[in-house]
Amino acid sequence: MIDDTTFQANLIRRVHNLALGPSTPSNSLVPLWEAIYNALHAIQDRFGEEWATRGKINISLIDLESTNPSIEIRDNGIGLNKDNFNSFKTYDSDHKESRGGKGLGRLSWLKVFAEAHVASHYVQDGDLLRRSFTLVLDNEKPLADYSVEVVSGIDPGTTVILRRMKAEYAKHFPTKFDTIVRKVVAHFLPYLMSPVRPTITIEGAADLIELSEYLKEKELALSSISLTINDEITIELEHNLLEKSVVEGKAAHKIYLAAHGRVVTEVDIGLALGLVTYIDRDRRSYAYAGVLSGKIFDDSVNSERTAFDLDAESLETIKRRTFEVIREVLSAQIDRVIQKQADITKSVIKKYPRYAYLVDDPKEFVVSSVPRNFRTAEQIYQHLAVLDYRDNRDIERKVEVLSKTEPREEDPVETGVAELLGRLTEHEFSVLADYTVRRKIVLDLLEKRLQYKPDGTMRHHSEEALHSFIVPMRVTNKEVHVDKHNLWIVDDKLTYYEYWASDKALKKIVAEHTSSDRPDVLLFAGRSAYHRPGTDQPVVIVEFKKPVRTDYDEEENPFVQIYGYIEDLQSGRILDKNGGQIQEVTPNTPFFCYIIADFTPNMRRWIKLAQINVPLPGGGGFYGYNPDYRCFVQALSYKYVLKDARLRNEAFFKQLKI
Repeated sequence: MIDDTTFQANLIRRVHNLALGPSTPSNSLVPLWEAIYNALHAIQDRFGEEWATRGKINISLIDLESTNPSIEIRDNGIGLNKDNFNSFKTYDSDHKESRGGKGLGRLSWLKVFAEAHVASHYVQDGDLLRRSFTLVLDNEKPLADYSVEVVSGIDPGTTVILRRMKAEYAKHFPTKFDTIVRKVVAHFLPYLMSPVRPTITIEGAADLIELSEYLKEKELALSSISLTINDEITIELEHNLLEKSVVEGKAAHKIYLAAHGRVVTEVDIGLALGLVTYIDRDRRSYAYAGVLSGKIFDDSVNSERTAFDLDAESLETIKRRTFEVIREVLSAQIDRVIQKQADITKSVIKKYPRYAYLVDDPKEFVVSSVPRNFRTAEQIYQHLAVLDYRDNRDIERKVEVLSKTEPREEDPVETGVAELLGRLTEHEFSVLADYTVRRKIVLDLLEKRLQYKPDGTMRHHSEEALHSFIVPMRVTNKEVHVDKHNLWIVDDKLTYYEYWASDKALKKIVAEHTSSDRPDVLLFAGRSAYHRPGTDQPVVIVEFKKPVRTDYDEEENPFVQIYGYIEDLQSGRILDKNGGQIQEVTPNTPFFCYIIADFTPNMRRWIKLAQINVPLPGGGGFYGYNPDYRCFVQALSYKYVLKDARLRNEAFFKQLKI
């Protein structure tokens, strides 16, 4: 006995494993797509070059609003003859591989519908035959009620009835007739955009629509022109616009290449033209659809009509010439896209002026350097950052080359060095501009936080909120990058201090100290790696007092507080968080102190008692020197601090026009 070594088919498992689950709404339409493709192939096989004029496909939607709708697809094609039937019975058939078929279409019928009834008339050996059966999910007898008989008086063609869509798919299937029509048109647009279009009708309970006529209502024909590519090649280009409603998904602008009146392939031209949005005309949105045809395409199409046997150079020349013409036709829309990108570029440069050196004219920059699909400020910013990086990299490479070049008399490298320095100056200016804009924004935010009333007084705000705005609390510069504090608002010199501690207890930063006192901000001008032993560098103390406060008591006298801090700091060693010495404070160490407060009656009395009473210009504060503590003190109002910060940056603001 010889064992059977053939593989066994299992239709039920094959359909079960088909990746066409109901969780994807569009899967409910796949069986309809497959049935229409079969019908299109059938009329092409029967009528050849006349397929579009003689072929007919009719689709009927049955019980559309029910929970289990059915669909009937009829065609007058070649029918389910012997070859087609053998392919129908073969899993993963390669019968239509050249047309892009995978041999799985009828399996989708059983995945989504309860069953599919097929009745097909075809000519075989001179006889007209009728083959009919019902495809069901059954391993033993998948073709129920199968029969073949000789008939007469009937044209070839096939009818497929997809019966009773399963409920899990039906809930995603469109219930409106017009929605189904639009989806069919969008899916089969390459067929319907052909110079000669097939007759496909869709019928509902009360409506009947022929798709090519429907498309004409949604189509705006612009013009048709002849293009001369060279002495041997002339092609026809038909410009069309299609309403947004018949284009599925995002705006897709395409050209369709046709041979013998049938679209063979399509090319997306949106990015190449710089069009990534719909075209607006007469308050409607359109997608561009151009159809290319001509003898060169008719002569070079392959036998399966899926591609052209053209050399890459000829095809690229045709595309390039076509794009030039389309750009002229759609110039108004493309210019709008460019202008919008230019406006976005202007706003990005205004906010981040360090990149201004890259953009002389925003529109020219966009045309030459920005991809048309960049539509957001973030994309433009990222593009500028990439260009800036490349420019810096180029400078670094030139510096490296120049540094290795031996100087010679009349060496042209000297000219290169001068040019290089000029470019470096641009970069320095751009960085300064970026930093200046950041300062402008910070001052604007501070003014909003202070919220001055019309009479010039401030609204109630907490000391902690303002302190945190200028410098984070309970941190050191090891924990917060220097760019994250705004001490420059008080005094530009404070920007350059290398170590600072904000609202930290003295016992955490002064060796062998037990005090829990917390100066608002302490600044030390050096780190252990750079501090010169035996030198006394100034220590800075900044003390904030709550704005609009009138109830200060004697314990909150800021002069008593800062002098107390100085006494606690003297004869101490300032440590970083790792225990390394930053600075040694001696009785000879100078101190700079800032008190930021509103000048209430109590505050003015303390200023007088402390003899820090020399008025600053403009009346926004006082200063003085206490020789006992070697301490220079400035008492400043919040309003003065803000005004002075603006004045110090005013020249830059004016230069940058911000």
